[in-house]
Amino acid sequence: VNVGDHIPYVITEATQSENEAVSPTPNKSKSAAERARHPEEIQRSAGVLKPDVEWYLTQQILPPISRLCEPIEGTSQVIIAEKLGLDAAKYNHSVGLPGSGINDDDLVDYKPASTLSDAERFKDVDKLHIMCAACGVASEFPGVFYNAQGEDGSTALGPTTSGLRCTNPDCTRPENWGERDIVDCVSRLQTCITATVYKCSRQYGQGVVRCDDPTCHLETRQLSVVGSPCLARGCNGKMHPVYTDRELYTQLKYLASLFDVEHACKQQERMNKGATSARELRKNISRYDKEAYGILLQEAGHHLGMCGYDKVEPDFFQALFGSIGLTKQ
Repeated sequence: VNVGDHIPYVITEATQSENEAVSPTPNKSKSAAERARHPEEIQRSAGVLKPDVEWYLTQQILPPISRLCEPIEGTSQVIIAEKLGLDAAKYNHSVGLPGSGINDDDLVDYKPASTLSDAERFKDVDKLHIMCAACGVASEFPGVFYNAQGEDGSTALGPTTSGLRCTNPDCTRPENWGERDIVDCVSRLQTCITATVYKCSRQYGQGVVRCDDPTCHLETRQLSVVGSPCLARGCNGKMHPVYTDRELYTQLKYLASLFDVEHACKQQERMNKGATSARELRKNISRYDKEAYGILLQEAGHHLGMCGYDKVEPDFFQALFGSIGLTKQ
C-alpha cells in the first residue's frame, strides 16, 4: 500500500460473536473502524457480513440533510430522523436553555409544574419501590392513597385504600406492607427514601455531561476551560448535563409529595372530579396513618429542604439592586 492509494471499504453490522468477544454486556459493539471490511470480503462471506445501513443513515445521510433543511420552517432533525426510519428519541436533544432540560417546544403553551397532576409531573422520576414482608412482591409505593382498578380498568372509579397496605391483591397480610406493626413499616419506608435520595444525588454528583450532536454523543466528566463546547476534535456540539439539577429537584419533590396528606387529598379530589371532597378524604385517614405520613414527610422534606434549586437567598435582590438609589416621592 502506497501513499495516495484508494482502498474501498464498507462499514458492516457487528455480528453476535463479535459483540460477545468485545463485551458480554448488551448494546456494546465494535467501533466503526473495527467493522470496516473490503467489498470482496463481504461477497465471500455468503451473507454473514452485511452493510450497516443505520450507521450510513446516521453518519452520512442525516447530518448533511439536517444542515440543508435547517432554514426550512417546520423541519427538525427529529422529524428527518423519523422519516429515515431512525430512532427519533436519540436526536431529541435540548435546544433551549443549556442544562435546564427545557427546549423551545416546551415553551409553547407552557404550564408551571405546580399546576400539573402528579402523574404528569413525576412521570420520568425514579419511582419509590418497597417489598412486602408477607408476600415478597416488590411494588411501587402509591402514596397516601392506593386506587385499585375499577371494572372498566380505570383507577379513578376503583376503591380507594390506604397506601400503607400491600398493593398485591393476593397478599395474605397486606396491612403495613406485611410488617409486624406500623412502626416497622415506617422504618422500612424511611430506609427506601434514603436509598433513593442517595442514588439520585450520586448520579447528579458524578457530573457527567453529554454532547448534543447526535453524530457524537460524547459522554465525559471533563469540562472545557472555555465553557460548554464538545471536547471531541472536530465536533461543534455543546455539552449538557446528563442528570440536571432540575431533575434532581423533581425527584425530591416526588418523594415529598408521596407522604403529603393535604396534597394527596387535593390530587384525589381532582382525579375523582369532585365526587369526594378533600375534607372527606382527610376524615377517612386514620390517626395512626396520619402520624406515620407526618414522620415520612418530615424525612422526605428534610432532603428536599437541602436542595437550593427553588430558593433565592434574601440578600440576592439587595446585591442586585443595592447600587440603585431609590428616593421616596
